[in-house]
Amino acid sequence: MPNRVLKDSIKRSPQIDSLTWFEEVVFYRLIVTADDYGCLDGRIILLKNELFPAKENITKKAIEDAISKLVSVGLLHKYEVSGMPYLFFPTWEKHQRIRNKHRKFPEPPMESLTANCGRMTADCQSESESE
Repeated sequence: MPNRVLKDSIKRSPQIDSLTWFEEVVFYRLIVTADDYGCLDGRIILLKNELFPAKENITKKAIEDAISKLVSVGLLHKYEVSGMPYLFFPTWEKHQRIRNKHRKFPEPPMESLTANCGRMTADCQSESESE
């Protein structure tokens, strides 16, 4: 399992504050599940099993709703490649170190990266501001 860094500025994020406790837990569990490029398989049943392997009472609908909220506030983005759903964190490279040279999942389309990243950077401190 990869190690991830969470900066203390996350506690003051308006996007994080807009989440319910469950949506926030899903967000953190997605962070530790994502590949080194911030991408994940977007199939809900796989996410449910990966994010909450020991919790039988968590439903696919609850996961789907939480992901929809994360997308709506700009913390996560959906994309599709060859009919398969994927997710990615639009500001991943700003906050995480990329160690692997090869992707585990297909790269998000360029238009997805540029369409959402501008919205995200307005609420996030730069690395130098948070250190």
